This record gives sequence, C-alpha cells and structure tokens, in this order.
Amino acid sequence: MSTTEAGHPALAFLNTVTDDGKTRAANSFADGEALLAQLLATGAVPRGLPVPGGRQMAEAVALREAAYAVLSAMAAGRKPGREDALTLETAIKSALQDASLAFGPRGLTLSPGPLGGLQDHLVLALLDLLLRDDLDRLRECRRCTHLFLDHGRGRGRRWCAMARCGNRAKTEAFRARQRAAGG
Repeated sequence: MSTTEAGHPALAFLNTVTDDGKTRAANSFADGEALLAQLLATGAVPRGLPVPGGRQMAEAVALREAAYAVLSAMAAGRKPGREDALTLETAIKSALQDASLAFGPRGLTLSPGPLGGLQDHLVLALLDLLLRDDLDRLRECRRCTHLFLDHGRGRGRRWCAMARCGNRAKTEAFRARQRAAGG
C-alpha cells in the first residue's frame, strides 16, 4: 500500500501484511531487503540504511504489531491494550532519548541520533502519526487489517484501497444479490 492510499508513511509500515482477512499472518515482504525496499518506496525511511538482519526484522515486526494493536483500538474508539501501549511507549521513549532535534521555521524536526537505525526511523514515523491533528480520521478497512486516514467526502471510506479490498467487497455483494434473486 502506498503512502498516498494510507495517508502516512507509518501507516504504510503498519500495512506490510498481505492477508485478505483479519489475521495479519502473512508479511508482504520475504526478507530484510524487500522490507527496506517497501519502506523506501513509501517514504517511511530514508535511503542509506543497512538491510535489516534477522534480529532487526523480528524487532520491526514486533513494533509493527504492537503499534497496529494500539492504532486499531484507537480507530475503533477503544482503549488500547496495556501491553501493546507500553511496548509502543517504551519504543518512543528510547528513540527520543537519542534523537537529534532541529529547530526551523516550521517548528521542531526529530530525526534518529547517530546510532539510530531502522527501528528508530520507524518509531519516529509512528510518533509523527500519533501527533497529527487529523488522527481522529484514522480508520481500519472493513475487509482486512490495513489502516488509513480517511480524508474523503461523503459517508467515509470503508476500504483501504478500492483495488485491494473495495472491488472484492463489491463483487461479493453483487454475487450475493444475484444468488438471493435466484440468478
């Protein structure tokens, strides 16, 4: 999913799963190189980061799932689970401890410190998302677990992307109507 569809690079990171249901069982990447390529394409991380190894991959997936649990709860108007919220809070505090601060005409900019790697970039992207004024527009796809910021008009988006879930949902509804009509 592109940043444009999700609305923020951190959401594109959270959406790096390929399941069509609500399981989050399959990653959309096979290895560290593929994950890094996806994150670069969505703007979640800058160029020049080393390819994450096994431990970094496990940490990134654990961060993704804890952040997903927190943001999914927020999108549904529920209180996030304590353990997931604590995991995300700890990651944010750790990344901020070593972060570089830059003051400019647009305000404060945070970037990972000199030792900051993939995890710090992802955590700071999540923090940026959590501090957005439009976080109340956060939604979860009705068909899968992808999250997105809904900036549409009308009654609101129901799917992460028309090409991914919207067309399938509409096709299923059409077939159900055809079966019900006896055709």
